[in-house]
Formats: sequence, C-alpha cells, structure tokens
Amino acid sequence: MIKKDVIKTLFHLFCGITTALVLFIGIQGALIASDFSFNGWDMLRLLSVSLSSSLPSLLVLGQESKTRGKGVLLITLHFILTAGAVFGLLILYEWIDASTAFFTVVFFLALYIAAYTILEIRAKRLARILNERINAFHETENETHND
Repeated sequence: MIKKDVIKTLFHLFCGITTALVLFIGIQGALIASDFSFNGWDMLRLLSVSLSSSLPSLLVLGQESKTRGKGVLLITLHFILTAGAVFGLLILYEWIDASTAFFTVVFFLALYIAAYTILEIRAKRLARILNERINAFHETENETHND
C-alpha cells in the first residue's frame, strides 16, 4: 500500500510541474511565437505531461537505499524514466521542434534539479528532526537512571 505522504508528495509535485509548465508555455508563447494558441485538448495534454513526469517518482519516494550505489542507480533510473516520458510525450504531441528544443531541455533540467534539491532538503530536515528527538529521548533516559 502506498503511504499517504508519498501520495501527498506526488500531488504537490504534479501541481508544481503543472504550474511551471503553464508559466513556461506562457512565457515562451509571449516571447517567441506571437501566433501561439492553446485549446482544451492541449490543456489535457499538458496535464498528461505533468502526470507522466511525476509518476516515476514512485520509484524513488519512500525507498530507503541501504547503499550509495543503489541510491545513485535509483536516481539515474528515475531521471531516465522521467526524461523519456516527458520528451516522448512532447514529441508525440509535436510540441518540440528544432527551434524550441534547447529551451525545453534547459527548462526540464532546471525543473528536475530544483525538484530533486527540494526533496533532498526535506529529507535532510526530517533526518535532523528525528536525530534531535532521539537525542532528547536518550538525554531524558540517562537523567532518570542513577549511576
């Protein structure tokens, strides 16, 4: 069964990616293509790109890697699956061409690195809080015992 925190993180990731994509498409449409139009089907396609880019996170979220090699392998596999899903759909929907490929790849990398950094910061903060609680428990345990 999938934990509630994993579902919540996936939802936040989906919403963040959707917001970033809307901003990217709006800025790109305003700066590069003045005759840019976006209909209802395109909005649904946008949501499918957001969903397909957040689903590979199930591979990494909630997984404890016992070794550093397994952690690097999971992150690498996650990156490959996410990039494949996103760029596969962008090519399928014909949203990427030679003129927008560079900006799209740079945007994808920036968004991926930002999301990964936020998750790492959250994990380190959680580890710090847990360590503080464990240390506080041990300190109170030691104070109650008379040597």
